[in-house]
Amino acid sequence: MKKLKAAAYCRVSSNKHIQLQSLEAQKEFYENYFKSNPQYENIGFYADVASGIKSASRKAFNRMINDCKKGKIDIIFTKSISRFSRDTYQFLIIIRELKKMGVDVYFQNEDLLLSKQGSEFMMTVFEAIAQQESVNKSEHIKWGLQAGFKSGTSNLANRVCYGYQKGADGELIVCPEQAAVVCLIFDLYINGNSLSGIVKELHNRAIPSPTGKEKWTSCAIDKILSNEKYTGEVMLQKTFRKSVFDDKQIQNQGKKARYVYENNHVGIIDKTVFESVQAEKQRRSNMTCSKNSKPNRATNRFSSGNTLSGKIRCSECGRNYRRIKTRSGEILWKCAGQVEHTSDCHSRVLRQSEIDDFFNGMRIADSGIRADYGAVEKIFVDANRFRFVENQPEK
Repeated sequence: MKKLKAAAYCRVSSNKHIQLQSLEAQKEFYENYFKSNPQYENIGFYADVASGIKSASRKAFNRMINDCKKGKIDIIFTKSISRFSRDTYQFLIIIRELKKMGVDVYFQNEDLLLSKQGSEFMMTVFEAIAQQESVNKSEHIKWGLQAGFKSGTSNLANRVCYGYQKGADGELIVCPEQAAVVCLIFDLYINGNSLSGIVKELHNRAIPSPTGKEKWTSCAIDKILSNEKYTGEVMLQKTFRKSVFDDKQIQNQGKKARYVYENNHVGIIDKTVFESVQAEKQRRSNMTCSKNSKPNRATNRFSSGNTLSGKIRCSECGRNYRRIKTRSGEILWKCAGQVEHTSDCHSRVLRQSEIDDFFNGMRIADSGIRADYGAVEKIFVDANRFRFVENQPEK
């Protein structure tokens, strides 16, 4: 008799020790089960530590389904329907897809086999119950979080971020070495440096990123500059999910209450400095909102000095040029309207090497042009040529 290629699937919702022990116990159970039943060939054990609602986060589950599509699995064993999924709609899609592929599924606790006549209806009933249990549990957790926010007792207020560590009592205390870097970042920004400029400065000073990497990212710098926790305050519920079925956290722009704990811990940055940085961030922002509340890229973009960003302009549509780095490492500048396919202008692509050659030629001719791009106010580009306007130095 041909052996059935059998796999086992298990999921636990957290990495707590007791649940991880459950994974090991189930793995051992199915290994012994397949050994004692010669009609099965043990293909493997697929295990996830993830929510049953969010299928995208269940990497092992998705890998198992892909293996089914490749013909590697004939039957899947799992402890219960709730371990397989807690979303009725997604559950039906998956089991019907497995049916079409000829893959059977056995749910141990419910004693249901997918291929058995009438099983799909019973599975759907059990799955609907499991889904409602998840929704109820989620609502209960949300209620508990809200109660903690309102009473000022939420443990989320003391989540560690760069610049802090937890003391013996669980409260936030300043980490002096990291706090010095936070102060440096704020100082560099308020003194005119761009995010990328700060990244370069930290790299030059050999200061590792919060994750220990050699180089920081602009995103990491921006998060530090935006985090009110450095003033000693904490704002809770800055993001939320629309429902238990949504994976994505969205920014709370006033749809739900936000809670601020003042003097929650010792601050690193003075509040006036922090507010000045937020005002400067807004001033530099090149994003605006249209009448329908959709974000648009503004015409002008902040430039921190010796750079061409925000200084190259399309003569036809008026949009700024974007800096593009090719796979070969060449730097190109192209009209944003052409990049986004929002304009039909015919302005040319400008190579960084052309700009460099132009400036070098002007210097050789002793034209009096200063030797850095801080001298450039604007470069205008059309289909055939480009021209620049020199930034007049202050007297």
